[in-house]
Amino acid sequence: MKRLPTCAEAKAQAKYLSRSLNINLSYARDAVALRYNCHNWSELSTVFGQLSDKYMSCYGLASHEEKRVFSQLLTPYIAELQNAIHPDRHVPESLIRKIAEGHISRVSGKVMSAVIRECEDFPPTTVKDIIELLEFYDDTASRVLAGHHRQIPTNNPWLEPWVFGVRFYAYYHFNGKQVTILSREWDLDIHDAYLPHARDRVFSRPWFQDYMIGYLAYLVKQFIGLGYDGTVKICCINNYSALDYYQKKAAPNGRVGLNHLYRELLNRGGEGKWSFSQNGHKHDFGIELPFAALTSLKKGRK
Repeated sequence: MKRLPTCAEAKAQAKYLSRSLNINLSYARDAVALRYNCHNWSELSTVFGQLSDKYMSCYGLASHEEKRVFSQLLTPYIAELQNAIHPDRHVPESLIRKIAEGHISRVSGKVMSAVIRECEDFPPTTVKDIIELLEFYDDTASRVLAGHHRQIPTNNPWLEPWVFGVRFYAYYHFNGKQVTILSREWDLDIHDAYLPHARDRVFSRPWFQDYMIGYLAYLVKQFIGLGYDGTVKICCINNYSALDYYQKKAAPNGRVGLNHLYRELLNRGGEGKWSFSQNGHKHDFGIELPFAALTSLKKGRK
């Protein structure tokens, strides 16, 4: 069984979504409710803090035991982690900075359990081992920049920030302080598709488009904050490709909200483009936006 969030935890999560994604607080609360397979905030409020065997897609809440073990594991390295922070690589929300600055409570249970398991299987011997482990499980731009710093030839990490319920798979190409982000798969996975009485309702919520674009803005602002500029190109969202949208093919399972999202990307300055290989072969059609088109967003609609 899994524990549902307390009232304080759910409110804090909604407030964080509202602030980070630039959406109205009532919409953020609605998104939080869906994370726990509740139809709305009112339904979630009736089960705050309870244990449940109902499927829940949100796995971010850490248990007291996970917090204890995680803290015990990393406390000896705090001073060294503070000295290891790179102002040109570690954004404020990066895993290393959360730990080094005493914000362990903001680390997800998923990350805590993964780090604990890794340390049990392969005990770290130096702070470098700890840093590489934390950078691997990071879910911010800092994970991308860690790979770029180590000159990994193909830098295409999954970013899966639990608090947003997003899975973002992309290639990152750097040219000095310019970065091109080519996203081949981008999914929002906070709906209750596993329940028989509800069908894909997250895609029809009025906040869906602003929520998703808010995440793109959140990501590119991290790069901008470290001195980068560039573009982001979206090729596929929840198994519905930009090319299918351009060819007017129906969204899978009647998810018309995906059509609205592509249209909104275009309305905000996006342009449909192909990528080309060195031999001229075209691939990865998507909607491309400059960073600036995503950082001048207005507050989400009420």
